[in-house]
Amino acid sequence: MIVCRRPWTLFDVDIGGAAAVVAILATTVWLVLGPWQQTWAEYGRLSRQRTEVRVGLQEDLARVERYERGVQELSEIAADQLAHAPTVDGYAQLLRQMTELAAESQLQLLSVAPQPPVPSGPYLVSDVQVGGRGRSRDFILFLDRLAQANPYQVLRACSLSRPPGASEPQCDLNFTVRMYLLATPGPTRPGGGL
Repeated sequence: MIVCRRPWTLFDVDIGGAAAVVAILATTVWLVLGPWQQTWAEYGRLSRQRTEVRVGLQEDLARVERYERGVQELSEIAADQLAHAPTVDGYAQLLRQMTELAAESQLQLLSVAPQPPVPSGPYLVSDVQVGGRGRSRDFILFLDRLAQANPYQVLRACSLSRPPGASEPQCDLNFTVRMYLLATPGPTRPGGGL
């Protein structure tokens, strides 16, 4: 059957065929191009995510490298400190150094009584009881020089007294210094710990 004669002659079969072609094209777009667009959008999102992760990883890597450099510096400092830390083997030298500093500070040491080193955690401690005479100003100078010479010690007890009726500025000094010592000079543990 003829549907239209002008400008072209159209039959009903032609209209049905055209409708079928349009339906096939619409189905193709719906089945092929729709998912493809969704896939493309997902690909773009994943690509942006990958770029963000890559930038984050580079920042993390730079941070880890900074931390590793810091750990290396701290390990070198710890090794240097360990090399200069007093040991039981150098205990006599520390006592000699203390008496020399007292003489330089014009203190007269009357007694030096070191106690044997005893374990206290990862190191050894030894209290040194000292008695002497000198001016209080010289005693302060002595303590300052002693702290600079060996930072691994603390003043545990101290007393300054002047005899009653004394006319000279000399005081009786009694003090106890606690020295911290290492058992032996050993290498640092892996990871930089002492």
